[in-house]
Amino acid sequence: MKTALFVVLFVIGSAVYAQPTLSWQKTYGGTGHEYSVQTIPMSDGGFVFVGHTESSDNDVPDNSGGTDLWVARADASGTLVWSYTYGGTEDDEGASVVQASDGTLFVAGWTDSNDGDVTGNHGTYSSDFWVLHLSSSGTIMNKKCFGGTDDDDAAAISITPDGRILVAGTTYSYDGDVSGNHGTYETDVWVIALDTALNLLSQKCIGGSDYEEGINMCATADNGCVIAGRSYSTDGDVTGYHDGSDMLVAKLSSSFSVEWAKCFGGSETEEGNDVVQNSDGSFTVLGYTSTHNNGDVTGHYGASGMDDFWLVKLTSGGVLEWAKCYGGSGDDQANGLAKTADGGYVMCGLTNSTDGQVSGFHTGMFAPDIWLSKVSSDGTFMWQRCCGGTDQDEGFNVYEESANVYVATGFTYSVNYDITSNHGSADGWILRITGVLGVEEMPDDFIRVYPNPAHDVIRFESGLSGTVCLTDMQGRIVYKTNDIESGRIALPELKPGLYGFRLSAQDCVKYSSIVIY
Repeated sequence: MKTALFVVLFVIGSAVYAQPTLSWQKTYGGTGHEYSVQTIPMSDGGFVFVGHTESSDNDVPDNSGGTDLWVARADASGTLVWSYTYGGTEDDEGASVVQASDGTLFVAGWTDSNDGDVTGNHGTYSSDFWVLHLSSSGTIMNKKCFGGTDDDDAAAISITPDGRILVAGTTYSYDGDVSGNHGTYETDVWVIALDTALNLLSQKCIGGSDYEEGINMCATADNGCVIAGRSYSTDGDVTGYHDGSDMLVAKLSSSFSVEWAKCFGGSETEEGNDVVQNSDGSFTVLGYTSTHNNGDVTGHYGASGMDDFWLVKLTSGGVLEWAKCYGGSGDDQANGLAKTADGGYVMCGLTNSTDGQVSGFHTGMFAPDIWLSKVSSDGTFMWQRCCGGTDQDEGFNVYEESANVYVATGFTYSVNYDITSNHGSADGWILRITGVLGVEEMPDDFIRVYPNPAHDVIRFESGLSGTVCLTDMQGRIVYKTNDIESGRIALPELKPGLYGFRLSAQDCVKYSSIVIY
């Protein structure tokens, strides 16, 4: 069957998406390895970041042994105000930080130590949740270990509207502070509630008989919380398992009863790495998927086994409303999500792609870039920016500092392109991006698709190089080619109907709708 195509520009207008601006960037660290994993704004200006360090020089004052939990504060321009390490002679790492209404900080991580700053570790050569209460100047006000005799790793901390401190992560333990673990030699999601004096108020294991991991969490308006992570279980608290590892999203009430714990995914690997609650009580979860268009996954860009950013919208009861993939044909892994003032979302992670929705990749062998991207409230892709150099760069966390200005956190091994200095090995990396407020209308003569109607081919007058994708109305890619330099594309045989058309060329994207008949 012959196919013909014409572009219907009145259905969806053409647009050029300008490149967001890198306003400033700074690396922090010493001659060892540093990771900054989360940054939050401070109520009196500037920001605080948390992570871990192996150094005891340059920006890092000292080290107790192994890796130390690291917290540092900077002013609005990124200049360090203070930098402190916390820990003992074993490994100690920071995962998350939150500011209380009095300006003090609560920090969550994990520790293998039982000396130095650490007391009360429940295990021997195993990790505990480690929670610290710091003054606004970084002085330790209180600190406690929580867990059992096996490994317990905290990943996220949040404060409920009624003032309780919630910490979520993963546990292998069955004793000590931990009760109700569902697995045998497997992990559960573990959530604890503390008062401001770090007294344990309640705890909850969430999971089934297989492996669960708690990766992120946010307190909810009803004084409960929602946790994002992954699961391999088909029983216990967990419902809806597909295959491989699934994205797990679980809701706890204020009394720590499990309201629901649901899996989302397909036949390959899914993981939930961040979650936010929307003003209407619904939830939006960010993670990644390597499933190629089955189960809950549609619109996957890469081959099966390659990761895409995966944004999942759920009702307040955990019912799937929509799920969308973002990325290219390489591995794209999402880590951080933030709501934006315009009702959309900004996402942060890493990319190894040079096509699809990704442009500006700083090519390096097995060396990803930080990838920042912005979508509207319904998941419509708006803009993106690759940040990095030719070595490994990864983003973990992002927040909106002010309208259309974003601060991202990660680490870098690079010292070229976007990175102007590196203290040695991996440095913590903080960068500020000014996004794109809108789109510029593409001139009518910028690119023309002809003839109209077509018979077997479409032609381009512009001579641009890039990628052309056709998608069905569910967002699934049905045709994709990078061979457009000749200005001639042979059309595949497709079912008659309306299709999305996207041309990605340099830093421009042209969207329209097409009818194939």
